[in-house]
Amino acid sequence: MACRTFEKKIDTDHLRQEVASLAESIAVRAERAAEWAAPRMGRARAEVVKAAKEAHSRAQPVVDEARTRVVEDYAPAAQRAAVAAQAAAGADGGTLTERAQRIAAAAKNAALEIPEVPVKKKHPVLKTLGWLTLAGAAAGAVYVVWRRSQPVEDPWAEEYWADSDEGEAVTVGDAAPAGEAAASNQ
Repeated sequence: MACRTFEKKIDTDHLRQEVASLAESIAVRAERAAEWAAPRMGRARAEVVKAAKEAHSRAQPVVDEARTRVVEDYAPAAQRAAVAAQAAAGADGGTLTERAQRIAAAAKNAALEIPEVPVKKKHPVLKTLGWLTLAGAAAGAVYVVWRRSQPVEDPWAEEYWADSDEGEAVTVGDAAPAGEAAASNQ
C-alpha cells in the first residue's frame, strides 16, 4: 500500500488575516469579560473582607481565652508535673516498673493538683477611713462655696447713700429753675 500525500498549497497571507481577525475578536471578548467581571470581583472582595473581619471578631475571644488557659492553667500544671516526676525518678528502690508507676502517679497528682491562690486582704478599716476622708473633703468644699455665696454686711459701715441724697438736694435747691435760666439767656 502506498502512502498518499496531499499536496495542498497553503495561502499564508489568508491564514495571517484569519489569525489577526481571530486575535482581534478574542481581544474584544476578553475586554468585555473584564468589564463584566471587574465590579463583581470588587463586590466579592468586599464581601470576603467583611466575612474575614467578622470571623476574626468571633474567633478573637476564643483565642484569648485559650491563650489565658494555657498561660495560667496548663503551663504551670505541666511544670508542676515535670518537677514531681523528676523528684519521683530520683527516689531509689523497686523495679523499673514500680519506679515508672511512681513517676506516673506523681506527675498525675501534681498536674491535677489545684494550687492555693492567696486571698488578698481587703482592709475594710482603710477603705472606711478613705471614704470618710472623701466625704469630709466634699462637705468642706460645699461649705466653702456656700459661705462665699452669702452676702457680706459690715455692721460698722456707714450708709454711704445717705450723704449722696443730701448733697443732691442741696445742689438742686441752689440751681435756678429751668424757666428762669431760659429767660435770662434771651
